[in-house]
Amino acid sequence: MKLGIIGPPQSGKTTIFNAAAGKEEAVGDYSQASHRAIIKVPDERLDKLAEIVNPKKITYAEIDFLDAPGFTGKGKESGAIDITPELREMDALIMVIDAFSPDTDPKAAVRNLFDEMILSDQVIIENNIENKSRRKQLTGDQSMMRELELLEKLKACLEEERPLIELELNDEERKMLRGYRFMTLKPVLVVPNIAESDLARQDELTDEYKSFVSPGKCELEVICGKVQMELVGLDPEEQQAFFEELGVRGSAMEKVIQKSYALLGLISFLTAGPTEVRAWPIRKGTTAVRAAGTIHSDIERGFIRAEVTRYEDFIEYKTAAALKAAGKTRLEGKEYIVQDGDEILFRFNV
Repeated sequence: MKLGIIGPPQSGKTTIFNAAAGKEEAVGDYSQASHRAIIKVPDERLDKLAEIVNPKKITYAEIDFLDAPGFTGKGKESGAIDITPELREMDALIMVIDAFSPDTDPKAAVRNLFDEMILSDQVIIENNIENKSRRKQLTGDQSMMRELELLEKLKACLEEERPLIELELNDEERKMLRGYRFMTLKPVLVVPNIAESDLARQDELTDEYKSFVSPGKCELEVICGKVQMELVGLDPEEQQAFFEELGVRGSAMEKVIQKSYALLGLISFLTAGPTEVRAWPIRKGTTAVRAAGTIHSDIERGFIRAEVTRYEDFIEYKTAAALKAAGKTRLEGKEYIVQDGDEILFRFNV
């Protein structure tokens, strides 16, 4: 999973990056520096499985974080911004907004950032419509008509100042648009960055900004980045003590991961053996045979069956023999829809 952190200058986006990724990048300047980090996704299920099977290693799911430059926060008046190619590669965006300054207007800031992304996508669409139309006229090639029609549909959406993610696109259309890497097709986690003095009002502020939320498209998490960054260096027990003292609901990283997984429709299935205990992120609704392919294409190609155990049952019964004796391990075929927390052993032959 790749997450890009965006926001206007001085919004605290690098502070949020440091808090989520455990980094110490410089904050508080107007530089156009970008920062990147790959972090492991905490998952206590892996730790508990490892206590039972004693594997040689534990492999957690990973997130690629990008703290990106390029946004002015001024909306349309800034003109079309130069969005870096690496930001366009992200699966979802974390939009950090200044909600700590006395004269801040978080709702206007969100609108301005969406306006900048809309304008950037408009430029790409208009250039492609012009180029493809000219090519069609010169060559008589009608094969790109469907794509041109789709681009016109997208252009109309943006002209209404709506992000492209609001359009109902079918699988064929999404495949057609894959190479464009439009910014407004990405789901967004809006993060109002509040002052430490507002921590007691966290629930109230969450209600105040809930208009941002659109399931599967836009989510919300109110965070005090300054406090979260200061607690990064502490061990888990000390962190928890401070969280309770300050009334903070858990770490920034855990919040960001949970909401980002939900936005992208991700779940994790688990594998547990003497060599490795591992979490495998997949899209919700993935079949067993496609899940097998995330491990290796040979397993998908030679798929025979999946031996599936619920995580809770694995923890209770602990051994394969006990699980089978209790009827807790099921044999599933190719079309089985994998559930979050399924522990799976794939049988295959190639």
